[in-house]
Amino acid sequence: MVWRHTLSALIASTFLIASAAGHAEEEREGGILGTGIVGTITRLGSIIVNDQRITFPPDLPVKNELGPLTALQLMPGDTVAVVAALTGLNWEAKSIRRIVPIIGPVSEVKSGETGRILEIMGTFIHVPEAIATKVKQGDWVAISGLWQAEDVLATRVEVVPPRQSAVIIGSNLSVGASNVPQIGNTLIAGIIPQHVQSGDVIRVTGVPEAGSIRAMSLEAGIFDGKVGLVQAEGYLSPPNSTGLYTLLGSGMVAFTDQPDMIDETAKVVVCGYDGELGSDQTKAAEPELLEKLGCQ
Repeated sequence: MVWRHTLSALIASTFLIASAAGHAEEEREGGILGTGIVGTITRLGSIIVNDQRITFPPDLPVKNELGPLTALQLMPGDTVAVVAALTGLNWEAKSIRRIVPIIGPVSEVKSGETGRILEIMGTFIHVPEAIATKVKQGDWVAISGLWQAEDVLATRVEVVPPRQSAVIIGSNLSVGASNVPQIGNTLIAGIIPQHVQSGDVIRVTGVPEAGSIRAMSLEAGIFDGKVGLVQAEGYLSPPNSTGLYTLLGSGMVAFTDQPDMIDETAKVVVCGYDGELGSDQTKAAEPELLEKLGCQ
């Protein structure tokens, strides 16, 4: 079951964000929403994400920060956000975006307990020995993986040619009274977004600097289509002073009045609806979808 034991008590002790139910119900009834699946590709033969087999047309293009890519070129270790529809017993991808949490120059390489640690724009990347490549200071790399707290746990590392701009994709965790946008340990300079909330996923392109990225463009969201029900893999963030927390990299948020119940170290696969983590709307989604994703 994707509702892991570590979340059972957590969700029971959580009060969730009030929803814009009317708008969501209209979209659901109109059938225009897809189902979102976010996670790491573990096997090929179609693609397997969070134990869900997803088929796709052979020529389906994949949104990719590194350039043109088709679904057939995806590899185990790639992290993806898929908009899918359930056709019979199988998921069929309508769109796929490859999620590369960080692309940029390596400022430091050091040894860690289970592999190597790279520093890119102030954020630390933990690379297991099994996928470690010959990366040195100054190399540009593209990192696939999941955010945990302020770090990235890499599932794939690619050395890429130097680029004019770096990229960072993750949950906005604002800091201090100035409400400076922040992803991991990387501060976002140059652009002050007006409509980005804490927990929103943002995609920032800009000039890499020590501890920051000077943004040239900023986009919100991870899907290339409208989604209602979402199943996502990741790690929970620590609650902020208001009790708000998120499944990092998913854009789904909730509130808790018992912050000690949040386990930031356990990788989980959870469900949400319309940006709300484990909400009543999730439970009211189509039973067939809930059963297929294990959200019940």
